[in-house]
Amino acid sequence: MEKGYSITTKPIYGTLVWQKKATHHVVIVGGEGGGKALLKLFQQMVPKQPLSVFYLADDAASNKYVSIVEEMSGESITVCDSQEALTAAMKTELDNCYMGTQFYVAGEEKLIWPVAKLLTEYGVDDRNIFKEQTGSLARRVFCVHCETINEDVHHNIHQCVNCGLNLFVRDHFSRHWGAYMGFMVDGETPGEIPPAQEVYP
Repeated sequence: MEKGYSITTKPIYGTLVWQKKATHHVVIVGGEGGGKALLKLFQQMVPKQPLSVFYLADDAASNKYVSIVEEMSGESITVCDSQEALTAAMKTELDNCYMGTQFYVAGEEKLIWPVAKLLTEYGVDDRNIFKEQTGSLARRVFCVHCETINEDVHHNIHQCVNCGLNLFVRDHFSRHWGAYMGFMVDGETPGEIPPAQEVYP
């Protein structure tokens, strides 16, 4: 990459910090990395305002964070074992949210952006969604040729799971799709596929 060059659409993630003027906090995390982010958040303080926590616990290592945070905060955590279960639980929560609610999301991008999309569909401004990327740097890649989302992409060249085209993974990010753009790598010179490099471990 050229020095000094940056893509303005590429997400820049921060560290979750409580928004003290919130009227209600909703925290959504996933995986072990999300569990660590959740623990760090509650080590800052336990908010006085109403609080809801959702945890997509997809491995055994995640469970220890549930018990630690519940004991520390005195709050119960809604644990979900699939993205579908998480979405259903969040929809129920969102039906009862009100002005001043702040949202905190921590995990891999395959968790962050579907959650962010759901929140925006419910009218939540992106400025009220605080995001922390944890765990794998694997990307979600949108194939511009067949409009398929490819999950867990670790290499700069990736074969689309639907159409089979070899895609070059660009840094351009679409918030609409919640994914990076993937373009046919050999469009001008068919069959010339450069070696793939693992750049998103």
